Amino acid sequence: MKSPVNLKPKCVYKNRLGKSGEIIAMNYLKESGLKFLKANYRFQRAEIDLIFEDVSNKTLIFAEVKTRKNKNFGEPEESVTPFKMENIRKAALGFIFENELYSAHDLRIDIVSILFTDGIPDINHIKNAF
Repeated sequence: MKSPVNLKPKCVYKNRLGKSGEIIAMNYLKESGLKFLKANYRFQRAEIDLIFEDVSNKTLIFAEVKTRKNKNFGEPEESVTPFKMENIRKAALGFIFENELYSAHDLRIDIVSILFTDGIPDINHIKNAF
């Protein structure tokens, strides 16, 4: 019987690529003047990568980060499926439910798409993605 050990490095690398994308996106959003609140927030089984606040206009930004090293399967943002969109909405509403302090804030869902070209990240920030 073959051991699934050969699958493990791919999973670890994929996770490392995703985490590096989240760090890049976090720094990018901070530099744009947003206040960081939370990373990898979970509500029930729904999850959102990053949560920020735009203090100037009382808006919560829920950012889904998609990172790729090539376009073999399309643009990174194209991997946000309708099912994933619904989970992001659920996580956003769960965050508001658990943090009443933000109940009067407007909500916005963004996608931060990161594509590495020759080791350099190209960031595409899609505001109000859906």
